Amino acid sequence: MSRVGTKIRSAYSNCVHYIPLLKNLVSRNLKKRYRRSILGYLWCMLNPLLVMLIMNFVFSRILGHGIPNYPVYLFSGRMVFSFITGSTQAMSRSILGNGSLMRKTRVPYQIFPLANFCSEIVDFLFTLCAFALVMIFTKLPLTVHVVAFPLVMLLTFLFSYGLGLFLAQANTFVRDVGYIYGVFTTAWMYLTPLFYALDRVSERTRFVITNFNPAYPFVQMTRQAFLFHEWPSPDILLRGALWAAAMMLLGMITFQRSKDKLILYV
Repeated sequence: MSRVGTKIRSAYSNCVHYIPLLKNLVSRNLKKRYRRSILGYLWCMLNPLLVMLIMNFVFSRILGHGIPNYPVYLFSGRMVFSFITGSTQAMSRSILGNGSLMRKTRVPYQIFPLANFCSEIVDFLFTLCAFALVMIFTKLPLTVHVVAFPLVMLLTFLFSYGLGLFLAQANTFVRDVGYIYGVFTTAWMYLTPLFYALDRVSERTRFVITNFNPAYPFVQMTRQAFLFHEWPSPDILLRGALWAAAMMLLGMITFQRSKDKLILYV
């Protein structure tokens, strides 16, 4: 384990020398995503806003009864969950999408999942601007509890990056992983209380969600900071930290052990 840890540290320290390449890859990803689009980067804000408006119209009268400030409840949950699924899906395609570059030049392979992950962070920053507009429109006051949000997002980033690294190498070896993960994220979305309250489900389902759904702690802590004006609950914070640490270990160890074989499958 110590030998693997040393190799991981060495691999990421080498990435420092390739920061210009990382910037170019992030820029390329963003330009490719919004190429030939009239609104361009505005879609980073418009897309989550439009989805929130549609879901709010559909679910507010069905599942939103008793939930204070349902638009913020809905947007905050989707914002965090969409980052998790979006970043991990982007990272899962990172190695296959850069196969030609990998065959032409010698660079640390970790830089490709990292570039896709950084691109998703840029999108997330625009989504935060859209979230701020929703908060202003609904007249939601800010309290001191929002200072906990950077910690929540740090744990969310660690969890997402670790899961994305695992998927990046797994999808390279077995292409079915990407398709299976796409189906899994749909089921994952419905098992995460994004548009319904947790107390609306059965006790058994509630137990499964709170204890075995890794997205739940990050969604709940975000709502505690912004909507409920509370500090993150110690038990939920601990669960989020454990999920983040476990996924980072899984992702970094599996990627480190398989990275030398990736070039054979792209």
